[in-house]
Amino acid sequence: MERNKALYRNLVIGLVSLFFINLAIGFYSSFSKFKDFGSSSISFRIQDKSVLSYFTNRSIVDYISEAEEMIEVFEKYNFSVDTFLNDQSSNLIIFSSWPKDFLDINSINKRKKLFINTLLPIIFVENRKILEDRKQILDWWNQSDGESFSREFWPAWLFELSEKYNYSESSLGNLLIRVDIVPISLALSQAAIESGWGTSRYLNEGNAIFGQYTYDKKSGIKPKDRDKDKKFFVKKFSSLSASVRSYLKNINTHFAYEEFRQERRKLRMKGDGLSGKFLASYLKNYSERNKAYVKDIKHLIETNNFMKFDKVN
Repeated sequence: MERNKALYRNLVIGLVSLFFINLAIGFYSSFSKFKDFGSSSISFRIQDKSVLSYFTNRSIVDYISEAEEMIEVFEKYNFSVDTFLNDQSSNLIIFSSWPKDFLDINSINKRKKLFINTLLPIIFVENRKILEDRKQILDWWNQSDGESFSREFWPAWLFELSEKYNYSESSLGNLLIRVDIVPISLALSQAAIESGWGTSRYLNEGNAIFGQYTYDKKSGIKPKDRDKDKKFFVKKFSSLSASVRSYLKNINTHFAYEEFRQERRKLRMKGDGLSGKFLASYLKNYSERNKAYVKDIKHLIETNNFMKFDKVN
């Protein structure tokens, strides 16, 4: 009897010990995954394309870590170029960062599809934010019967908006020249060229899609082939959205693209749609390659039929 009790007691102790060992292993494993998750995870949110305000918090947020998982998310939420073009209430999936294993996808067509699917919603949303700013200015101007007011009489939101676009004059008409979108076809084509269709080191290390320069060492990535007498870095970003946002601001504010903005204004004044292929002609200052760069953009827009995206803005 005593022997049976001892065996029973030892069995219970053994089972309890095994339970806590497994619990500890599970906890350690989860903790390890959590640490890896924090260093390489990609957050994403799902948003309804029909929602007018893209500042809303009404969206699903989740996390992944690999390119294949990104592809699965697009399939799960039924996002594709076709649904984007044809479904007004399609899901928009906004990923925070570029997957570190993007180049592990062997199929070039698969990589290209992931590139387009990832950047298309981001460019669209950031353009819509600009259109919301533009609409707010136009509504206020119409309510004021088109009168011109000195900046000191502007409402606070308008003053802040003008500073956002590096604008210091009083003419709302001139402000609107800056507060406007870049056609999706053009932005997407430049993204493809500047990032090598998602393969560039700058995109993978710092969400840098468009190769913008900075002289701040802390906020940039040093090019490996930079001349010794050069001091510039390629600016890195906290997210893909921040990179697109910076690119749009650059086009809308830098003096090098004044001609681009004036030609865009002419299209607006005539009531024409904004054509990325047409406006590409006025971005020769974006690259040292000048006209050859413009030619490449136009060729890329045509061969990939990116013109179809300009009707969605």
